[in-house]
Amino acid sequence: MKKETLLTAVVFLVVGFLAGYITAAQMGWGGRQKGVMTAPSGMTAENAGGSPATGQPGAMPSGLPQGHPPVDNALIIKQLQAEAQQNPKDPDIPLKLANFLYDQRQYPQAIEWYQKSLAINPNNVNARTDLGTAYYYTGQSGEALKQYNQSLEIDPDHKPTLLNVIVVNLEGTHNLAAARKAWDHLHKLDPANPSLQSLKQKLDAAQGSSGDATSSQ
Repeated sequence: MKKETLLTAVVFLVVGFLAGYITAAQMGWGGRQKGVMTAPSGMTAENAGGSPATGQPGAMPSGLPQGHPPVDNALIIKQLQAEAQQNPKDPDIPLKLANFLYDQRQYPQAIEWYQKSLAINPNNVNARTDLGTAYYYTGQSGEALKQYNQSLEIDPDHKPTLLNVIVVNLEGTHNLAAARKAWDHLHKLDPANPSLQSLKQKLDAAQGSSGDATSSQ
C-alpha cells in the first residue's frame, strides 16, 4: 500500500471514529425532541424558564470528555454525508446529521436533512417535531406548526410536540386559543410537567393583555 493511500485511510478512520463518538455522545445515536426557545426570556419548551437547548454556533458539541481536543465540524458533516450516500435507505444517518447541524444552529441545513430522513421514515414523530422546531428558528412559525400537527396525527399525546405547540402559538403566531388548547391537553396528560406553570403564567399574561387591548378599543 502506498504511503499516501495509507495516510488517507488513517485520516478517514480517525474522522469516522470522531464523528461516531461525538454524535453518539451528543445524540445517543437517535432523534431527540428539540425544545423551542421562547422570546425574550430564553425559556425552552423542554425546560421552561431554563437555558437554551442548543450550543453556540460553531461550538464544539456537548458530550465530549473534559480536555478532549477541538474537532473539525466540517469533517464530521462530510463523514455523515458520505455515510448517507452509501446507505440511502437508512433514515438514522440523515437524522444524525440533521441533529448535529441543529446543535450547531445551522437550521436551514438541518431542515434539509430532517426532510431526507423523513422521506425514508415519515412516521418518526421525534424527527418531525425537530424539523418543526428548526423551521421555527428560521422564522417559519406556520411551517413549524404544520410539522407539529403531522406529529400529533401520528401520536396525539406526544408531549414534546405539545409543549412546542404551546410555545410557537404563544410566541410565534400569537394564537392564544390554540396555545391554551394544547396546554389543557398536556396538563391532562402530565400535570406534574415542570414547564406547565411557567407557560400558564405567560398565557395568562398574554390573554390579560389581549383582553385589555380589546376593551380599550
